Amino acid sequence: MIGWRRTARFGHAEVFALVGALTFLVARFVPVLSFQYTCPLKGLAGIPCATCGMTHAFVHLAHGDLAAALGASPLGAALAGGIWLLSAADLVRAAAGWPLPVPSPRAARAAVALGVVALLANWAWLVARGGAA
Repeated sequence: MIGWRRTARFGHAEVFALVGALTFLVARFVPVLSFQYTCPLKGLAGIPCATCGMTHAFVHLAHGDLAAALGASPLGAALAGGIWLLSAADLVRAAAGWPLPVPSPRAARAAVALGVVALLANWAWLVARGGAA
């Protein structure tokens, strides 16, 4: 069940919405893929970490290339799209003065469990595929 809470100030939700919007701007307009970086786990152990490929996924999705984003990291593509949609929705919500939906503790626990399962599934996919982009 979702409750509603009125907020009259700039709070955590608005900060996260702005950070989410900033990730889109950076992924779209900053050449982050040109920076030379190797994942420490992949460099040391030869296997990708659970978040390998997410930067590539964010950048590809910001440039409109869904196939490349999913190929780099399915979870990264889903996370980027979700963050950007929620950021836009929350900025609209805040501008309109609508109340902030607050998930129940049960819904929050379910979301955390789903996130852990998604992260592990993404990692298994990356390892089975043989690495990240």
